[in-house]
Amino acid sequence: MPMESLERNILDRLAKAREHCETNVDLTIIWRECGNVDPIEFAHAWGSLEAGELVHGELYVTDATVEGLGKITTKGEEELKK
Repeated sequence: MPMESLERNILDRLAKAREHCETNVDLTIIWRECGNVDPIEFAHAWGSLEAGELVHGELYVTDATVEGLGKITTKGEEELKK
């Protein structure tokens, strides 16, 4: 199944952040860099990525914001290269 553009965007931003550090990334920043999409939409995309073991972390979502820490997995980086 093809990856949705928001999912690819999340992976891309996490991969770029990983180039600079091995620690978890503030998901609020990733959400903002993805254009402040609806938090529920972001959570759905994150859930799909997490189910595929492409990302790992803790995501907290409200109607107005996204918070948490996460990072791309090796499997996620491989998927991004496809």
